[in-house]
Amino acid sequence: MNKWVSVVLCICGLGLGGMMLTGDSDGGRVLIENAPYITDGKINPDHEGKVVIVAGKLKTEKPAVDEELGISFDSPIIRRNVHVMVEKGSGSDIKRSWESMASSNIARMYKSAPPVITFYGVVKAGDFILDKTLLKKFAAGVNVNSLPRTVSYKGTPLYHETESGIHYLTNREQNLVFPHLDGDYRISYTKSSLEENQEKTLVGVQKGNRLLGEGTVDGIEFFGQEWNGILTRENILKNNDNFNFILTVLGYALSVALIAGGIYSFKKS
Repeated sequence: MNKWVSVVLCICGLGLGGMMLTGDSDGGRVLIENAPYITDGKINPDHEGKVVIVAGKLKTEKPAVDEELGISFDSPIIRRNVHVMVEKGSGSDIKRSWESMASSNIARMYKSAPPVITFYGVVKAGDFILDKTLLKKFAAGVNVNSLPRTVSYKGTPLYHETESGIHYLTNREQNLVFPHLDGDYRISYTKSSLEENQEKTLVGVQKGNRLLGEGTVDGIEFFGQEWNGILTRENILKNNDNFNFILTVLGYALSVALIAGGIYSFKKS
């Protein structure tokens, strides 16, 4: 292996180790330790710009809507997943496969297909409106099987298709004679499993009547959290400590592996 590659591995390992040593996870912990714990959902102007803990039931004021297709599934979060049929090779050696539009290369090549996008509705915890930056932390992995019968995208009618239990909308009507060709696309949806009046414990930054999922507080970059059920402050801190411990162990292990790999390859080269 080239000695330059060995040097790069060592530098990356040392850099990662340095990042682990100088990381400010304690700063985020202090913000949670000092955060107001709110159970009545009321907004206190004195908490503006601060980290707050909001525990209680969530209510969906407005479901998410894919406005381009006019589709809604009575869920506060829906994700439109799009795959394009890509042909590779030529003549009798053509191979076809479905590729996600989430790939920037695929999106550049097939601009007529709709983009992958997540849509958000309006969810409230008491008087707080959950900002999109916080809703992004909610899982949206429940497959949607009930798709509308009549729908189109930019004037192109879409047809139903099912494969491996997943329901799709596709721009080509399927039959045995005409399979999917290069550039054909199909759309599937996933949604949030969030139920009405589900109890959650949220940690975020208060901004007006919104609860943000990220922000800088007292010079510390803070990222919001969401937990199922009503958690005490102590439980939140314990969960964070456990998670940070795992990340620290993995980070140092990777750092050591990179340095060791660099030294080994340097000796071998």
